[in-house]
Amino acid sequence: MHMKKMLLLSSVLLTLSIITIIIFNNLDNKENNIISNVNKDTEVINSNMITMMYETDAGTGIYEETKDITWPESGYIFNNNLSGCENGGELEYNSINKTINLLSNSSDRCYVYFDKYDGVWIDNVSITNVTGSSVTLDISATSENGSITTYYYSLNDSEEYQETTSNPITINDLNKLTEYKISIYAIDSTNARSNIYEVIVSTTDESGPVINSVSVSDITSYGFTLTVDATSDVGIKRYYYIIESENIAGTSVSNTYAFYDLKDNTGYNIIIFVEDNNGLYSEQYSLSVSTTEVIYLANYIKSLYTSQGANGIYYHTSSLANGAGDNSYRYSGANPNNYVCFGSDEEICPEDNLYRIIGVFDDEVKLIKSTSYGGYQLDINGINTWSSSSLNTTLNSVYLVSLDNWAQKIAFYDWKVGGMDHYNGRSTPKTAYDYEVGVESESTTYSARIGLMYVSDYGYGATHESWTTNLSSYRNVTTNWLHFSSSEWTITPHVNFENYSFAVGLSSVEYALVNRYKEVRPCFYLNSNVSYVSGIGSSSDPYRLSV
Repeated sequence: MHMKKMLLLSSVLLTLSIITIIIFNNLDNKENNIISNVNKDTEVINSNMITMMYETDAGTGIYEETKDITWPESGYIFNNNLSGCENGGELEYNSINKTINLLSNSSDRCYVYFDKYDGVWIDNVSITNVTGSSVTLDISATSENGSITTYYYSLNDSEEYQETTSNPITINDLNKLTEYKISIYAIDSTNARSNIYEVIVSTTDESGPVINSVSVSDITSYGFTLTVDATSDVGIKRYYYIIESENIAGTSVSNTYAFYDLKDNTGYNIIIFVEDNNGLYSEQYSLSVSTTEVIYLANYIKSLYTSQGANGIYYHTSSLANGAGDNSYRYSGANPNNYVCFGSDEEICPEDNLYRIIGVFDDEVKLIKSTSYGGYQLDINGINTWSSSSLNTTLNSVYLVSLDNWAQKIAFYDWKVGGMDHYNGRSTPKTAYDYEVGVESESTTYSARIGLMYVSDYGYGATHESWTTNLSSYRNVTTNWLHFSSSEWTITPHVNFENYSFAVGLSSVEYALVNRYKEVRPCFYLNSNVSYVSGIGSSSDPYRLSV
């Protein structure tokens, strides 16, 4: 019996000499990260099995051997990456019971590294996403005296650290199937620096899509266009666009996307991401875009008026000599910049879509087609009543339909169609105005979208000096931008003869039989809410309107 006990004890001692487990307890005092002394700590350190290495200054990565015979009580944190043993022993941190275990099956020499910290430390870095070209790291960091403000990271022991305020951190532009050593430290609001935490990660052979940049164009008061530059090894399947503040979202297989119907003069936060053909998603790309302030065309044209005749505009107040006195803003002279592209959004406005501004009446801009719509009889039945004329029917049906959605920008207008006699019609522009639409006019009106210009419009298109000239003598007035190469119809009938209406052109102002063919230039008033987008008003760069 005695011999058996001796053999059993020898067996136990042999086992203990082969497998030595030394446990260093970490106190629950996580706030100070103190690694405490326990029984036999001193023996372990004095046995030369353990060499302790202290970082000289926080974040330097420079370590020196310490002669301390106890574990550091504060100011240091165990470095799991550097700590290890020469002969296969392992130092293991147990996050559940807060212990550091030394596992060895033979005599071993181990080195325990402690990072110095100044109230800031990184506990852990989790690898959350790895592709062939990127890695995302989620950092768990703590500050005793402030809050974490900035993170710094470097690759493969590079002394050049990249700065970021983001957490998680996504590192892009990596190579496929490559191992990277990533070093990370943090800075808090007191400018204290943490320990350097290192992780090893290997990229895969599959890269996720990456958004390189996003450009913004066509910014208006109601929208803008986004163009995404994204790359992927397998091709982009879909683009996702989100206006965060308005919960407006859209998707497209194209890298361009236009937002419409937005508020004017408003800033929008945009989030964009892409999906590739393997179902991988890029990181979110964020930017801010502001729409412009609405500039109504009528207000824009009025703003060009600075004095009588400036930019070809006259303000017809009651004090303007020989003016209409209706507070309108009218273009006059040889060739003012009053072109508008209407009915087209092509980069170069087609000639058939060029119109010109007669003027601004209240808040409605009056346009006339720059070129002829064609030769027409004013009425095939020979009657000058505008409301029932064949030309009126054509303009407010066939012509109006040809404008498609642009027709909705045209206002319903009460056209004065009472007319005047040949004496008034061939007198000065002011006299013609008074009898057509002014104080002497008849009350006859006709509400429609499309009409023709008045005789007085033609008269006031000439230079200011010509307004004292009778319209019957306008053949001698050459500086009139409304002058056309052929005789054309106006909307004004002759009150004395039901088969005559007034025309303007080659023979200045004349009255002619309504069943004769003359050129027609449709005329209309825009809605007051039509806005100006761009252009200087020339024929090559006409004013552009909101679509």
